[in-house]
Amino acid sequence: MKKHLISTLILGSLMSANAFAELNKEQTQQLEEINQFLKENPSTISGLHTSLEQYVASQAQMQKAQAESHDWLYNNDAHPIIGNPEGKSVIINFTDYNCPFCKRLEKGLVQLASENSDIKIINVYVSFKQQQVDDLNTNAALYAMKVWKDNREAFTEVDRLLMAKSGLHTKASLQAVAKKTGTEAQLNTTSDQSNTLMTNHQTFSALGLTGTPTLMMNDQVLPGYVPYDRLKDIVDDAF
Repeated sequence: MKKHLISTLILGSLMSANAFAELNKEQTQQLEEINQFLKENPSTISGLHTSLEQYVASQAQMQKAQAESHDWLYNNDAHPIIGNPEGKSVIINFTDYNCPFCKRLEKGLVQLASENSDIKIINVYVSFKQQQVDDLNTNAALYAMKVWKDNREAFTEVDRLLMAKSGLHTKASLQAVAKKTGTEAQLNTTSDQSNTLMTNHQTFSALGLTGTPTLMMNDQVLPGYVPYDRLKDIVDDAF
């Protein structure tokens, strides 16, 4: 148990965005505790060293993947945008219309964008829970991307309605959104949307991400749902 705790402290310190900058008081105390533990338990050093090597390797792989995927994520007109398309404070949002935590997070993101005109949120869709809706040759992500491409003025309302639906989308739910927003034609998606969704999945995996929602800002990764007040503080600090 104690060995696991020390490992967690070490990795937690390294995962900090300022891991190699000046240490704060809490980090200094943690390192002192780690140093004392290692002196008292030298047999643990080898295992911890291996864990740290693996962590450093995984971080290097993530940085490489971030560099290789930068244009795909940040300069790709296929990804719908919330907020100011010309905003300088850019947030990548890996999201899924069938994910309950994604639905909750987007409310906070929309609020952030309404309060800060410099925020640009790029929605990068993945669809882990549903590749295709029964009796309909599309899914929510493909449909939303098609709306963004062909009928952009309708996207905001389509996005709101898709996120408002609890549970998995169905043929009936997608058709209801399309009818209400006059976007029935966009239910007929093409290979362009399918190829984009496939590449989104590949990028998600290459970055070592494990679940939705996941946010990226200034190359920092923030996995999982974050309450609005904490999200606002994180975004303020990032930009």
